[in-house]
Amino acid sequence: MDRNYSLVIVAGIMSGLVIFGGRVLANMGLSLYQISVFHALFIFLLLPLIIFKKECRIRRAHLRFFIIFGFFATLSNFAEYGPILLGVPVAIVVLLLYTHPLWTVILGRIFLKEKITNNKVLALFFVLAGVFILVNPFGGGTLGNAFGVFLALMGGVLLSVWFIMGRVSGIKKYNPLTTEFGYYVFMIIFMLISYPLLSLFITDATIMNLSLNLPIETWFYVMLYTIFALTIPHAMFFYGSRKISASDGGIIFLLEPISASILASIFFQEPITLNIIIGGALILAANYLVIRSGKEMTESLRV
Repeated sequence: MDRNYSLVIVAGIMSGLVIFGGRVLANMGLSLYQISVFHALFIFLLLPLIIFKKECRIRRAHLRFFIIFGFFATLSNFAEYGPILLGVPVAIVVLLLYTHPLWTVILGRIFLKEKITNNKVLALFFVLAGVFILVNPFGGGTLGNAFGVFLALMGGVLLSVWFIMGRVSGIKKYNPLTTEFGYYVFMIIFMLISYPLLSLFITDATIMNLSLNLPIETWFYVMLYTIFALTIPHAMFFYGSRKISASDGGIIFLLEPISASILASIFFQEPITLNIIIGGALILAANYLVIRSGKEMTESLRV
């Protein structure tokens, strides 16, 4: 298997730690804002590399890209959490967020001129059907707040922008760690700037608490979360995106809910139901189609 696809596959599997780790941190008493901001602070562990390693340094020409990347990452972060605050069922939020492969295919075609092959269309169908079955959004309850549903849908679009920006960084051959550090720094800036405004409308401490007074053990878990759920898989994706299209990367990354379900089953005793098995099988089939298509394209280029 091509090394770039292998890296993105591992990144997708490791990203299941985002949901799992976020739940662990929430159970430890961290607010949504603490989880969002504090994990990003640990990105400064990369600062020595950014300063002293020539190929990792941020150039002035990079700044515009990282500012835009950080801005959209901040919007994406709010769009992921906002619908929950507005009372939209988690299953509906997850379903709408995981429509991002559809938007990534569309945006990739518009902005990056990526080809929409028959295999990609079939893989897209499999992955969307798999997500729908996996989260079982209409298993009970209602859609909830209409604006919250719209916000979750926009969250899917904004996630696709993340994949597009990652692919652009790959095309520009930015160092993966530089990309990781650059967009996170500006995401922190945008989140801290927005905090005073949001605190005028949201007073719930489980959401807005930003106190730094946490036990050392909690900070240790936040650091582990940053390294293994975000920094390493993101760096793998940014490296693989030098050769893999944004739309392929978006589809492969939907291995995330499968690994998250397995972790939840092991550590939280959540059952792996039939819909998770069927949905996961469809997502794996979609990944097979994407990888096979990429392999065929690589072999044709060699010929």
